[in-house]
Amino acid sequence: MNIVSKIHKISLGLAFLGMTIGMESCTTQKEYSQSNDIDYPQPKINDTDLQNPTVIGEPFVIVGENFKNAKVYLGEVPCANITVSASEDTIRATLPRIFDTSQLRVINAYKQEAASESEYEPVYPLTENVEYPTFITRGQVFAIKGTNVDLIYQVIIDGQTIEVDGAKGNPSQINVLAPSNLPDEVTIKVFTMNPDSNVPDSNPISVEDAGEFFDPVEPVVLFDFEDGVNPYEPGDVTPENGLDSGNGISKGRGEHYLTVRKADGDGWTSWMGQLYYGDPIDLVTFTDPHLTFQINSESSQGYFQLELGQNGNSNGADFKASNTGNDGDNYVFRATNNEWQWVTVSLKELELADWGGGLAAVDIKGTLDFVKLSFKQGNGGNPYILNLDNVMITDGPIIVAKELEDFETATYKWDDAGAGVTHSIDGGSMNAHVGDHYIHAHLDGASSWTWTGALEMDNSNNIDLSGVVDPHLSFWVNTGSAKGNLQFEIFQNETKFGGNIDTENYSVQTNGEWQLYTFRLSTMAWSNWGGDAEKPDFEGSLDYIKLGFSTGNIDGERYETNVDGILISDGPMF
Repeated sequence: MNIVSKIHKISLGLAFLGMTIGMESCTTQKEYSQSNDIDYPQPKINDTDLQNPTVIGEPFVIVGENFKNAKVYLGEVPCANITVSASEDTIRATLPRIFDTSQLRVINAYKQEAASESEYEPVYPLTENVEYPTFITRGQVFAIKGTNVDLIYQVIIDGQTIEVDGAKGNPSQINVLAPSNLPDEVTIKVFTMNPDSNVPDSNPISVEDAGEFFDPVEPVVLFDFEDGVNPYEPGDVTPENGLDSGNGISKGRGEHYLTVRKADGDGWTSWMGQLYYGDPIDLVTFTDPHLTFQINSESSQGYFQLELGQNGNSNGADFKASNTGNDGDNYVFRATNNEWQWVTVSLKELELADWGGGLAAVDIKGTLDFVKLSFKQGNGGNPYILNLDNVMITDGPIIVAKELEDFETATYKWDDAGAGVTHSIDGGSMNAHVGDHYIHAHLDGASSWTWTGALEMDNSNNIDLSGVVDPHLSFWVNTGSAKGNLQFEIFQNETKFGGNIDTENYSVQTNGEWQLYTFRLSTMAWSNWGGDAEKPDFEGSLDYIKLGFSTGNIDGERYETNVDGILISDGPMF
């Protein structure tokens, strides 16, 4: 659709005209199944309070009939926030923010359609208060912020034109991919849907090369099963499938996981079913997108193939050592022996097989139409067993370099400081987040900057980081209904260094939720707590690392800190 070519200057002096009584509509009967002799219920549009021209993004009402499970469009652009009345004769919806002059369309559950006789013309407000970035990085995404910036349709940087799809942004921010061949200083110019916006060009902006590391964007979670609903779709044969049905294993991460098992898996012959994620995934803000998930095969093995759709095409891929980095993966997932393990695969480097779908490679700055996990036995042995959790698109891989403490033995070592703190396994009012156990500590009426004690972890001594490219300290925290804090103590080269969980507020409040913290060790603000070394060397070895349960800025209140899943990761955790 060519929205830009249809922009008109429109008077904004609109008055509410009420319902358009007796609005005529045309209906179209479409094929709903293989049977052509069934008269399916036809939707009909009688009234609507849409004005013409109409202001974008506004709520509106349609009155008519046969609106069961209806979808609403302006031309080909879907409307949002659709609710249908119990009597199926009223629809409430919200206009899209960008659409061509076009008919209002309603398609019901039977794939029957009604369309308005008249076409509706969009009224675009001004784009204002535009904020450009202070610098941009070649080949990476930058943000333009302001009011109605999603109505920017074109950006020009150093004479290079970049088309922008505002539907993938929001009214206050859009993301733009910077060309990789920019000079060291550029000016940005934008064009908007309302040409009266007259957005000024940017001041000169510095351009830099990408560094060794990048700050990742938040992952897109495809399946974490935390809603308690089993999304598994059976195939030609139906294996046992359900939530939380593993044998002799702990939870993965969170309250729920998926279990699929079959006593007589038969290699590549039978398709056992799938998980299908059909919402579009815009990858433009990702620097290094990966498909990442947790598996636990108990005492056996399990497998699924991957299928991706993009730009109307699709193809599949298999998991093997060359793309997962684990020698045990060979058209089957490695045996995990009752442990949860991460699998992470680069979409940029993913080799797609030719399944006849026409997709040769993943465009890592494009949009995924769908992601499908197709369950087969593959090269695995019998019985087929696979527990699955936390399927995500992550910006970079998840690599566990060293697990420090998960509390699954329900024991721990505590270096007490005599402050009267209460500490225990599972002592808080919440469930564990990683596995089945966590550590709890609390102190009522705490005084600020009290070192109540420290956790000494079994795997925290003589930590060799020489093979870890980007070491991060990663863990989960839950402060219950109180506030909490942590400090970190490391020892290296006869010197003790200290760091903080939050260098701004020196206290944390998670309101009863588990929150992930992942710190790049090399960029943390380490203080010298005794010794001659100037700073830690995170390419060498650490004599030890401790978690200090320090009250920080919490004074006169309850201090509570619950911690789970402590590890060193190569790159951030998600």
